Amino acid sequence: MAPALGGALTEWTIDGKPMLRTASAEAIAARDPLGMASFPLVPFSNRIADARFDWADASHAITPNFTPEPHAIHGIGWTSEWTIREADDRRVVLTLDHAGDARWPFAFAAEQRVELTADTLTVTLTARNLEAFDAPLACGHHPYFPAAGARLRFAAARRWPPDARMLPRDPVEIADREVNFAVAERALDCAFSGWDGAAAISWPGGAMRIESEVDHAVVYTPAGAPHFCFEPVAHLPNALSVVVAPGASHRATMRLIAQAASVRA
Repeated sequence: MAPALGGALTEWTIDGKPMLRTASAEAIAARDPLGMASFPLVPFSNRIADARFDWADASHAITPNFTPEPHAIHGIGWTSEWTIREADDRRVVLTLDHAGDARWPFAFAAEQRVELTADTLTVTLTARNLEAFDAPLACGHHPYFPAAGARLRFAAARRWPPDARMLPRDPVEIADREVNFAVAERALDCAFSGWDGAAAISWPGGAMRIESEVDHAVVYTPAGAPHFCFEPVAHLPNALSVVVAPGASHRATMRLIAQAASVRA
């Protein structure tokens, strides 16, 4: 774990085999969350167009954080320092208190619970609205997986291809709901809605199941890269559609279950 580096995970291995991308010493020294194994998405995921949005009859400008794009991306959890509340060999609990600032105007408190068993990594991210009014507030996860030999499979109702500004265009219905492809053969940076909360990754010699209660996902498979992303999220890019009442919370769990080659997808 790297609490000071966006509350990110730096690695997850089983019997020496990386199940997530392992953060390099260079990425850690550079304090680069984009080089980690996984990082939390809160209070929103993906992009807010031009780092501006309207809420409750007011217009809010927030800090762009993904140059050269003009947008704000991935919320503020991944660029904030988290506090360790509990830690042992099998569980870590991190917290983040946000009072509202130029990065995000609304106050919230977040908790990230990371739990390990012999074959499972579970990350539960919860955020509570500290404002006296309804506010947009959502949780999600941004894991990086090894790409070599990987195949990804999941079911969803629609995909949302991005435009030239990396914002979603009109949706495309997925006729049979199945998305199934070799990662090396398709370069994507695309959101999916109507996800059923389960996905499978297979590699030569092993596999993984991904589970979550959220119903959107972002797939990022950059051409030629040694990693790819399957991100469980709660809403589409540029859509602050998860609204939380005062004192209430939003939660997103990501459960990664390593499986033997005999049960590959």
